[in-house]
Amino acid sequence: MIISKYKTSDQLILLKRNKMGKTSSAICKFNQCYLLILCASLLLLSCTQENGQKDENRSPDWTRIGPGGGGSTFMPTFSYHSPDNYIIRCDMTGSYFTKDGGQNYSQVNFPNGSSSFAYNPFDPDIMYIGGGGALNKSFNAGKSWKRIFPAETDIVAETFLGDHAGFRVETREGSLYSDIGKYKLIRNVKIDPGDANKIYFSINNFFFYSMDGGEGWNRLELDEHIAFIYTNKSDLKNLVVICSSKGVTQIDKSDWSKSELAFPEKMNPAFSFTGGLLKERGETIIYGLHNDASLRTHGGIAPTSLWVSNDLGSTWEKCLDPTFNNTLSNTPTYSKLGASEYDAGIIYAVSSSYQEKRTDETIAHWYGALKSTDAGKSWNWVWKGGGGSGRYGVRDGADASNQKDSWVQKAFGGEYIRIIDVGVDPYNPDIAILTDWYRTLKTTDGGLTWDEVYGEEQADGNFKSRGVDVTTTYGVHFDPFDKDHLAISYTDIGFHHSNDRGKSWKRSTTGIPFEWHNTCYWMAFDPDVKGKVWSVWSNLHDFPRGKMTRDPRWRKRGKGGVAVSADGGKSWNPKTEGIVFDSPSTSIVLDENSPVGNRTLYVSAYGKGVFKSIDDGQSWSLKNNGISESLAAFELTLLPNGTLFLITSPEPQHQNQEKGREVFMGAVYRSKDGAESWQKLNVGGKVKFPNGIAFDPDKLDRIYLGSWSDIMLSDIVGADIVNRDGENELIDLDGGIFMSEDGGDTWSSIFDKDEYVYDVTVDEHHPGRLYCNTFSRGAYRSDDYGKSWAKLKDYDFHWGHRVIVDNNDPEKVYLTTFGSSVWHGNPITE
Repeated sequence: MIISKYKTSDQLILLKRNKMGKTSSAICKFNQCYLLILCASLLLLSCTQENGQKDENRSPDWTRIGPGGGGSTFMPTFSYHSPDNYIIRCDMTGSYFTKDGGQNYSQVNFPNGSSSFAYNPFDPDIMYIGGGGALNKSFNAGKSWKRIFPAETDIVAETFLGDHAGFRVETREGSLYSDIGKYKLIRNVKIDPGDANKIYFSINNFFFYSMDGGEGWNRLELDEHIAFIYTNKSDLKNLVVICSSKGVTQIDKSDWSKSELAFPEKMNPAFSFTGGLLKERGETIIYGLHNDASLRTHGGIAPTSLWVSNDLGSTWEKCLDPTFNNTLSNTPTYSKLGASEYDAGIIYAVSSSYQEKRTDETIAHWYGALKSTDAGKSWNWVWKGGGGSGRYGVRDGADASNQKDSWVQKAFGGEYIRIIDVGVDPYNPDIAILTDWYRTLKTTDGGLTWDEVYGEEQADGNFKSRGVDVTTTYGVHFDPFDKDHLAISYTDIGFHHSNDRGKSWKRSTTGIPFEWHNTCYWMAFDPDVKGKVWSVWSNLHDFPRGKMTRDPRWRKRGKGGVAVSADGGKSWNPKTEGIVFDSPSTSIVLDENSPVGNRTLYVSAYGKGVFKSIDDGQSWSLKNNGISESLAAFELTLLPNGTLFLITSPEPQHQNQEKGREVFMGAVYRSKDGAESWQKLNVGGKVKFPNGIAFDPDKLDRIYLGSWSDIMLSDIVGADIVNRDGENELIDLDGGIFMSEDGGDTWSSIFDKDEYVYDVTVDEHHPGRLYCNTFSRGAYRSDDYGKSWAKLKDYDFHWGHRVIVDNNDPEKVYLTTFGSSVWHGNPITE
């Protein structure tokens, strides 16, 4: 199918709200035909379960499992009351705060994640988190949260929309939130240190301020997007200083009037501001970086200069230090600055590219953090890694020598690892947090040494998360011969397994080609051969998200395939005959009815289709007869009677290997002859982004399908194409869950069509029980074959993947996620 025309972007919210005649702000809504059944079922579920225990007397007791870390973290922000209290965020919507210096973390989740943190300087229990669509306040040290902006009375709708089910808030016309641009991230939250009732933040180029602790708000419009807000009770007791890319705005607190100061021409544009009070003099100092923003945005080499102001932005001086500027070679790239607010003469700078000439005239590429103790006049390294080619995936460098790390150092320490962010304690500049692609590191001695604060090494050499779990997971896999042996298939960090039933974990990629290491999508244990397990891998992660296939070069860049292990995953042997080395593989199923030692297996390869092996995975042949249009084969499901189901995902057509607006949508296929031929199934006219299939083992003709709701054309082809060729467009899809009771010939909707359902799970231990996980902050349970649904209690991560019943304790489940590792607990409903 070719997508040609859909609704334009200015109709999106209205269409999303009115798609099924709904205007309620409830996040999950159920089909009207089941309302009476739903009420009765929820009453029953709230009172009792099959085991006779009352849900209201039990707790979900969710714990997050995994090795810890594994993804990028940002914005380390310390409390004013204790250096042991700080908060960080990841790029996968979760935020993590600690009260014991990073030994343990609690997770707080808001839709779209967080974009700013602040602690109240007067009360240690008051915290603020700003994000996409809300400023939230906690009065009890993060135990619970209240939205304080926009006002609840201004909100008319809340929706999830797009490939990542982005959260949007719509407010009444005329509200302070309604006309401030398309992307409304709350940034730069700042509590006035002279008056806790004065709160400031920014959205785009608007400065917001409250005089009564967040009960009421006002705003000022500036010319440029706001990058930094600062005030104090010393020389800024009457002013707020605001930095943008082009200059400084000083705002008078008495009448909220503003005055503008432009940056020097050579400093424009500027970014990554920080500052505070010089400890000895009690005067304000402000720092900012300058480079070519377009280079920085695309991760390129962007020669950077540092600028310093001692007069509230009226004048600026460029740093001339030879170490900071690397005068013996190329000017380095810097990305972030961090200073101690009340001792701001001490400052840290993060470099993502620092080149040094070797004696043989070749270039060594370094990255890390430098520190100045004299207000930016002179600099020294405090964390320095690299020394190789500076290319991702090439292991010719070295990790920093002055750190005690967890599992990441062994796994990735010889590669290029981009340092991302730095945060400094407001009173003690010797205490700082440094983050990178995989880790969170902390110093308490001014950078002389750094310790991990994300994953704790155990006595046996395995690792246990401290609560910072920043990883995408696809499955939890059970060894049929060892109940204590579990495995998790991960994005970015490959395959991890546990020998103590999930308490600690170890990465195992021995034998896997380095080009495949990034993602292990799935695996299959042989139920009759101890230690034998097959797995599928790819260097391209995050399928089936549309961002992975926008560039026509993805097919050439894509690597991956199948590997087999004879020792339970400790080591692997790739099997590429017939499937070759460049087959990004996302799903594998084993026919348990085939002969032991000569198994039949099927693999889905994204962009290539379906492969089959009839010799235990030693060789493979392509089986695409009947599959048309999209070959983005994502998931296979094999029934005990031999029937196969295949899901393909939407992908750009890339006609003549060029970007364009034309796309192929996804589809569901069925094969009854061992993949020799495929039949495309008609699930419904608007079911074009299927995700996962499950079957009822007690009635094999009862099939369940999870589906994605509305997405944007730009989600598939990219914003550059829709901006080049015209407006963005909405692809109107039916999401939720569909059920067939005749093996896939006919289907009916049994779950909200506006929902983004990643997969459906049938609980074999509880007849009639189903689960699903969604990208809209909820996982759900049904105890009546999908007639009614209830939300799982206390699970609120934005992007959910699958629900997997715990084989070792069927009263518990695992929840796999897109960015928060795996949750384990009791599936109690609200």
